[in-house]
Amino acid sequence: MTRNDPVEFLYRYVRTEDAEVAGFLGSQFAYGRIEVFKRFLARLFEIMGPSPSEFIVRGDFAAFEGLYYRFQKNEDIVDLFGVLKRIVDRYGGIGPMVQRFYQGDVRAVLWRVRRELLGEDGKRLTFFFPKPSRANPLKRWNLYLRWMVRKDEIDAGFWDFVPRDRLIIPLDTHIFKIGRCFGWTKQGSPSWKAACDITEVLRGFSPEDPLKYDFFLCHKVGIGAGCRGARTPECIRNCMLLMDLEGEEKANAGQRMENVS
Repeated sequence: MTRNDPVEFLYRYVRTEDAEVAGFLGSQFAYGRIEVFKRFLARLFEIMGPSPSEFIVRGDFAAFEGLYYRFQKNEDIVDLFGVLKRIVDRYGGIGPMVQRFYQGDVRAVLWRVRRELLGEDGKRLTFFFPKPSRANPLKRWNLYLRWMVRKDEIDAGFWDFVPRDRLIIPLDTHIFKIGRCFGWTKQGSPSWKAACDITEVLRGFSPEDPLKYDFFLCHKVGIGAGCRGARTPECIRNCMLLMDLEGEEKANAGQRMENVS
């Protein structure tokens, strides 16, 4: 089920500290064509060897010489691993760091981490540790949190200090199109507000675990069914979520997701 999702890299490791690193890297580099970023990630994990956490602790990142991926040049990757080493040295790992700072809003965690580890350098590693912004949907960090917090056949559920009902949906282009199509958000472009809007609707279907539908919506409806976010006669006939009677849509969408996810 996860062969087309970078979460598969997380399950290569038994120890939590290794899986946390694998999940972080898998989520942060999950952009672009899936076969391309998976090839990059496979090379990255090959270089790190059997224990990514121990590789980071050793701090010798010369093996990354010449390695890059799209927007991230070699020096960016080395810099990222330098910050990961500081996280491990200072907090004991990514999980303990998030737990220390988490008070209900993942954005506050990221902004504090950025301030403490990257200081006033406003251009450094913003792709991985975003600057404070009301608009950024934080898609890749929310994906990482989903993997770490939820537990089912896909998500690993290592962290118990973030409630499942506080997770925000990883707002990729597929989820945004679906949300717009169903009127779950009125935002004109992907944003934190759009992610919260869609999450709130899903919370109405499953108050304790709104992100239980994320993988299904993204992979089955968005990618698998090729949802374009605009209703056509064909999609009205074939969509897994649409009902013939518009008024029944919201009530039945959750039940349909339960039945086919």
